[in-house]
Amino acid sequence: MIPNQWYAVLDSAEIKPGKPYAFRRLNDEIVVWRDAHQRVVIMRDVCPHRQCQLSPGKIVDGNIQCHFHGFQYDREGDCQLIPANGRNGAKPRAFKAHVYPTREAYGLIWMWYGEPRQESDYPPIPFFEELADFDYGTIRREWNVHYSRSIENQLDISHLPFVHAKTIGRGGRTLVNGPYTVVEPGKSISVWVDNQLDSGLPATKPSAMPSKDTPPNLKFLFPNVWHNRIAPKISVFAAFAPVDEENTVIYVRFYHKVTNFAPLKWLISKIGNFSDGLILAEDQGIVETQRPKKSELNVGDRFIPADRPIVMYLLERQRLIEGTHADELNEADFALDLASR
Repeated sequence: MIPNQWYAVLDSAEIKPGKPYAFRRLNDEIVVWRDAHQRVVIMRDVCPHRQCQLSPGKIVDGNIQCHFHGFQYDREGDCQLIPANGRNGAKPRAFKAHVYPTREAYGLIWMWYGEPRQESDYPPIPFFEELADFDYGTIRREWNVHYSRSIENQLDISHLPFVHAKTIGRGGRTLVNGPYTVVEPGKSISVWVDNQLDSGLPATKPSAMPSKDTPPNLKFLFPNVWHNRIAPKISVFAAFAPVDEENTVIYVRFYHKVTNFAPLKWLISKIGNFSDGLILAEDQGIVETQRPKKSELNVGDRFIPADRPIVMYLLERQRLIEGTHADELNEADFALDLASR
């Protein structure tokens, strides 16, 4: 994982008031619940007393109660009750549950992966603000791959006419111009897509493509959210929630802002979700065959110029993990040149 990042890990609708929920995210078993004020809490799913799971317990007075001996922990992880010691008895500091910094925003639950900070020192939640007032519907899919592979797939420009020949890849536009790609170090990757029919002419190099005065077709925000701008009022969004080294949960949303009529909003969301589900299934059948399940620059893949967004993602991901600050564009060109020899 990239350290010191806010990861989108759950959809808000998955966490109902009044009960705890068990999940595996970011290579850890977690329990997620809402306190008396409906604020989301993410804890490691372990009771500090005898190290059993907390998730089979229940919510009592806004605290999570362990089902083994009744210990209660508040949203900060502090023990508020040890029944065997009496309601006014000792609650030693040793009985403190591990709590992850958590945010709830844009209908998603975000989990901090890294060292805890002072409240004012956390970075903003990475999201596409232009979608904040759109309507949307959500689907959830589980893929048997590391989240890096699922992200790569959404930055892959050249697979469309083959994997999606019956859906979004219809038309046989196999020639990939560019793609024109911009990296904002540590923050984002923007991609302008320009595919066309192969008439025998060579693909246009990124440097020769016309300047881009329109928003990018694809934009990825580190560490794990992606946006496909289909039209000014229609977009597809995805959050790639890491489960462990071999599994990912993908939350895909069809965003739209085309009507104020509630029944029609619902219908548009359903149609969009159905379409997105078909496309995801086409991707899943291929991506789950890739080896290894986790992607890095030096795992045996060979790249072509059309893979530029993927290479830049892998380079920037590696830099963020290692804390280095190289020139991402030059290194991307170098990696692509090596692959072509």
